[in-house]
Amino acid sequence: MEFLYQFLLVGHFIGLAAIVGPFLVQMRKNSDFAIAAVFGGAIVQLVTGILMTGVGEGLDRDFDYAKIIVKLVIAAVVFVAALLGWLRARKGTNDRSIKPFFHAAGGLALVNVVLAVFW
Repeated sequence: MEFLYQFLLVGHFIGLAAIVGPFLVQMRKNSDFAIAAVFGGAIVQLVTGILMTGVGEGLDRDFDYAKIIVKLVIAAVVFVAALLGWLRARKGTNDRSIKPFFHAAGGLALVNVVLAVFW
């Protein structure tokens, strides 16, 4: 079980990198956003975070459930923002309509990192 938890943690970090990496690199751009990578990272983050909580319960980890709920809500908003941006990009709309979703997903993912570290 411990190996599974660690494996999920690695996946969680990879999902984080898929969101934060493109966000930091493309933060000042006005076009060609890597919204597909952000969307994929948001899916990975959400799924691995939920699974880590479940596996951690099986390992009798001591969790702060208020923190988990706050982080889950933020992760869900990141997912929705990335999904809406991805759908707009797939539809072929201009990059100006994708930009707010890209920035919301990336910025809120950074907020989640700060909560994970300092809470």
